[in-house]
Amino acid sequence: MKTNVQKPYWENMSTVWAGVGEKRKRGLRILPKKGGYFVHVTSRTVGQAFLFGETEKRVFIRIMRNWAGFSGITVLTHCLMDNHFHALVWVPGKVCLEHSEVISCLKRVWSEEKVRAWEDVYRNQDAKGKVGMDEAVMQRMANLPEFMRVVKQSFTRWYNGTHDRKGVLWDSRYRSVVVEGSPLALMSVAAYIDLNPVRAGMVQEPMHYPWSGIGAAMSGDIIAQEGLKGLVCLARGLQPNAAIRVRKKQIANDVAHWREVGPRLAAEHAKRAKPRNWQEVVATYRIWLVSKGERTVKHPKGLDPVQILEVYEKQGAVPFSQLLRCRMRSFTRGVALGAPEFLEEVMGQYRSCFGAKRKVASRRVKGCEDAWMSLRQVD
Repeated sequence: MKTNVQKPYWENMSTVWAGVGEKRKRGLRILPKKGGYFVHVTSRTVGQAFLFGETEKRVFIRIMRNWAGFSGITVLTHCLMDNHFHALVWVPGKVCLEHSEVISCLKRVWSEEKVRAWEDVYRNQDAKGKVGMDEAVMQRMANLPEFMRVVKQSFTRWYNGTHDRKGVLWDSRYRSVVVEGSPLALMSVAAYIDLNPVRAGMVQEPMHYPWSGIGAAMSGDIIAQEGLKGLVCLARGLQPNAAIRVRKKQIANDVAHWREVGPRLAAEHAKRAKPRNWQEVVATYRIWLVSKGERTVKHPKGLDPVQILEVYEKQGAVPFSQLLRCRMRSFTRGVALGAPEFLEEVMGQYRSCFGAKRKVASRRVKGCEDAWMSLRQVD
């Protein structure tokens, strides 16, 4: 007589299959099997409906980052439009962690109650069982199909619950394109992603769109800044020829003899192995963006040639007026503005509107005195 034996708790956890490297009815998903890799992922809403407003975009980015932190995946840049999203991510090789590190990762995406329940089961296992539970968690890390599955499902649950909706939210499964780790390939894909709002006619300047990598970074988002910094560090040795020509002409106007132009340009190029500061990261990335975003017959909503020339002439530096526009979003999209004590009082009155892990109310507003801070990101 057969009896139904309940599987151990950790074996019921979702793991990856998603057709990786195997031909199934849904098609072939080809991902590198050895070491880490870069990949461009994108997915659209069902029927390409425009479902995402500012709140939806903020929640999606938060969910994506939480699960990226759990998985060890790095989001170099992203762009969330009204009906689809793009992301350029780095997926590391196989993850091997100690038990304490596994717990730390789980706390990034699970509630404290769920983590405690998992630990209670863990303590009652023998040595083999404990190893099995840790390995079941680590199988979900450094794992693109599992990362995309859980991000899309988590957001669907939140969206359907918030909007009293049922059914699927995404149109089929996500698309993935593996990207070579060369400067040209990485920067070209990143530019394609961050130029999406410009191509759609939503903004005239990529950094004015807050739900993209460059827009978030210019607003002071530390995680977005680190993503772009990593991207520029990987590709710093390559710049568009047009930008190099402009710089060569500038040097020629400064020096007395033409023989000095080449060595000076080479010396500057040698220093570009690593950006010295955030301003240098922005300048390098902006030059690349405008070189790819020029208005053409095929893309009539691209960047104006005069605007491109201005960026070249200023070597990618962001004008103060543009920088102020990006930084002042806190004054219009924040919840409150004032001294830290005032913001703590406001958050205390509406504590349920903020995440359980939120400890401090105030967020720095760049360009303002320390006494003035902002309260942002209500869930």
